[in-house]
Amino acid sequence: MLGLSTVQLLVIDHAGLSVDSRQLRFFLALVTFANFRLAAKNSGISQPGLSRQIMSLEAELGGPLFNRNSRKITLTPIGECFLPYARRAVKELEQGQHAIKELIRPDKGEICVAALHSVNTYLLPSLLASFRDQYPQTQLRLSSLGSERITKVLLDRLVDLAIVMGPVTAPELVSIPLYEEELVFLVPANHPLTSLDNVHLIDIAPYPQIIFRDGYAMNTTLNQLFAEIDCVVDVAVELNTLEAFKETVRQGVGVALLPITAVQNIPSDLVSLRVKEPKLTRKVELICRRDNYQIPVVAAFADLVAKRLPLIYSQFIQNSADRSSFKENVIPLELVAQ
Repeated sequence: MLGLSTVQLLVIDHAGLSVDSRQLRFFLALVTFANFRLAAKNSGISQPGLSRQIMSLEAELGGPLFNRNSRKITLTPIGECFLPYARRAVKELEQGQHAIKELIRPDKGEICVAALHSVNTYLLPSLLASFRDQYPQTQLRLSSLGSERITKVLLDRLVDLAIVMGPVTAPELVSIPLYEEELVFLVPANHPLTSLDNVHLIDIAPYPQIIFRDGYAMNTTLNQLFAEIDCVVDVAVELNTLEAFKETVRQGVGVALLPITAVQNIPSDLVSLRVKEPKLTRKVELICRRDNYQIPVVAAFADLVAKRLPLIYSQFIQNSADRSSFKENVIPLELVAQ
């Protein structure tokens, strides 16, 4: 009889085994029925076919699994040693198959999305409501970050999808254009700039700026715009929440470049100024990893974002009740959504 140490050596000597799940199930069926004919019938295979599969498994493992010298099939020491591992492997496989079935269910799953603050605050809520109505068993996780940080967490596979300020240049990512959004400057209602008939960027440059922190594409954009007119940004405060921007501007700390979605329905003591020259806009894009396999529910959400978010943006702008908060000396509001 083979001792345990001998069995362990046999297994070690055959590292890198080529055993498939069907062979494991055939082995367990033969253990259960202790009869080749009954095991074959239960497994949906011919008796010779079952014998060949068991012999192949034995050859792979390095020794006989069953004693075949009596009417009742019994396990050899190698078979006894292998049995708990085979059971565990089949159980793990079945659990894995079940988990995958749950994962790829078209009506269920978890979706992790990273998006711009303005998108998460003003545009996505209505889309999330309609998506949840259609897919009530889904769970959505939203993170509000700057575009540069969003790109990193997407590349690190911490989120499934992202909505960022374009353009996106990373070769590992694929982008879908969503809409182009106007950028405006938020100032106190009593600010000297509100008295100008036409506002140019050079008029704004002398004033302290309330800016986004590093990692936000809006910060990069502001610095680039000022560099193009040979000016340097006079930074008063760095912030990362839209409400903090509004309150800090209200207190007269400085002026702030913000997306137009963030300045709808603002109070009367704040004014949003459109810059006539140069035209200030940003492109908002949906991005995902190029090599990413999307489970059905994530793919459905991405498709809904691509189709609906541009419309939601346009409707949000057009339906804004606070049209009077904008200087009327420049681009009409109706053109923003075009």
